[in-house]
Amino acid sequence: MARQDPKAIRQYLTEPVKVNLLFLDRVLNSRIGNIILDQISQVIYTPSHRANRQALQAALVLSASQDGQVSLIEIIKNYPTNEVEVDGKRLQGAYRQLRRLQTSLQDLFGV
Repeated sequence: MARQDPKAIRQYLTEPVKVNLLFLDRVLNSRIGNIILDQISQVIYTPSHRANRQALQAALVLSASQDGQVSLIEIIKNYPTNEVEVDGKRLQGAYRQLRRLQTSLQDLFGV
C-alpha cells in the first residue's frame, strides 16, 4: 500500500538493533529518548494518536526484554493496544531512529 520496495520494507521491519534493557529504560526516560520516541511515533501509532509515546516506550521495553534487541516488527507486535497503524512510507525513518537510539546508548553509557 505504501508503494515501497517490499525487500526494503522487509529489511526495515526485521533488522534487529541490539540494546541493553537497563540502559534503554534510562535513555527512553531522558530528553533524547523522548525525541526519538516522538519521531518513531510519527510512523507507528494508535489510531486515535493518543499516548503514542507511552505505548511505544512500553513496546520497546517489552521487545528488548525478550532478547536484548528490538526490531520494528517486534515493536508493532508488542504495541499495547488492540490496533496500531504504520506509515509504510516512513518506515526507513523509523528504522534510522532505532539505530540512533542504539548509538545514543553507546555514546551515553559505553554499551
